[in-house]
Amino acid sequence: MSGSVGFLWGVGSAAFPTEGSWDADGKGESVWDRFTRHTDPSSDSYIQWEEDLKSVQYLGVNFYAFSLSWTRIFPDGDATGKPNPAGVQHYRRLIGKLKELQVEPVVTLFHWDFPQVLQEHFGGWLNQSTADVFADYAAFCFRTFGAEVRYWITMHNPFLLAVQGYGTGAHAPGVTGDPADPFIAAHNLLKAHAKAWHVYDKHFRPHQNGKVSITLGSHWVEPLHGQATPTNVELCQKAMEAVIGWFAEPIYGGGDYPESLKASHRGVIPEFSAQERLWIKGTADFFSLAFERDTLRAGQGLARFGQTVKLDLRSVLVWVQQTYGDPQVLVAENGWFTDASVGVEDTVNIYMMKRFILQVMQGVCVCVLRVFGYTAWSLLDGFEWNHGYSIRRGLFYIDFSKAERHRFPKTSAHFYRRLVRDNGVAHL
Repeated sequence: MSGSVGFLWGVGSAAFPTEGSWDADGKGESVWDRFTRHTDPSSDSYIQWEEDLKSVQYLGVNFYAFSLSWTRIFPDGDATGKPNPAGVQHYRRLIGKLKELQVEPVVTLFHWDFPQVLQEHFGGWLNQSTADVFADYAAFCFRTFGAEVRYWITMHNPFLLAVQGYGTGAHAPGVTGDPADPFIAAHNLLKAHAKAWHVYDKHFRPHQNGKVSITLGSHWVEPLHGQATPTNVELCQKAMEAVIGWFAEPIYGGGDYPESLKASHRGVIPEFSAQERLWIKGTADFFSLAFERDTLRAGQGLARFGQTVKLDLRSVLVWVQQTYGDPQVLVAENGWFTDASVGVEDTVNIYMMKRFILQVMQGVCVCVLRVFGYTAWSLLDGFEWNHGYSIRRGLFYIDFSKAERHRFPKTSAHFYRRLVRDNGVAHL
């Protein structure tokens, strides 16, 4: 089974797990630097970015998705001040080289590594003023890099940031205690995204002609024992609305939170005004979807009515199609993980990659889904957030006991290279 003509194959990474150099060349501290006290080089991508691009070239992909480190560009997070020249130059080099290699950059403004100074000054995403600060940062990035960027992502998987960062405390900044906090954080994240989209739409789209979206994470649930009674189906729908629908419904739906979510969290979930609902609705140029381990695990806590969590990416894509009017979709993050002890022979990752990509291709060919791209996650092994070095997610192996941080293609990299070369033909 093959991808459609023009289908885009890509690979992705994020700044915090891979860049290292946490305080080099004027970079400021992020909440993840503080939360993990992580000071070693990780994958050393800030220094070895050219080696990263050799790995991208090896795969033969159409695009490389990566995130900017906010504090590498603005050490204190304030985009109304002077930017850090070294940080700006780093990303200019990276984007410029990608364009030279005819690899499209897909750039995420914010992948969880919020400036520590702003966390202390504002209280992070619990303060609505943060949305304005983010909009200033977004405007700078659009103005500085936008001439060479066709695809922008404002933020990556805000569900996990809201729930794990401001609820369970498993993620930075590690806030716990108040049951309203995840909903307040989510509310301000949505406003920040919408502000950034409107900034681009008004000031940059007319001459840059790019597209802007937000990457939303999802799980998939099915009724217990496959008993699709009306009651069981309704419970599954509520579970979906509590994860992906929480953020998707305001943007792709009616401009407000799902009714089921408002009913179950009355008194703690903030309200949008009528004007805000109109303002947030439609603030995405395509649907950007993450389907990976951590959202699946977080979603299990919401499957509390006996639903079964399934690794079914095709069904999530069909749900998006049927719920939100058949939007164009980019699978912006998809992959699995192995134990830290696994080396370059990562058979499980190949199996999972085949499974997920086959589900995408079936969705495109059988269900006529408008999926235009797929992002294998991730390019490199790295320091995986709260999991540290205990798991590996990369297509390229790094021995973290060696200072050199050389990149070695795993068997999954060889497989993905062949699949990209043949547009999926005969490899699934």
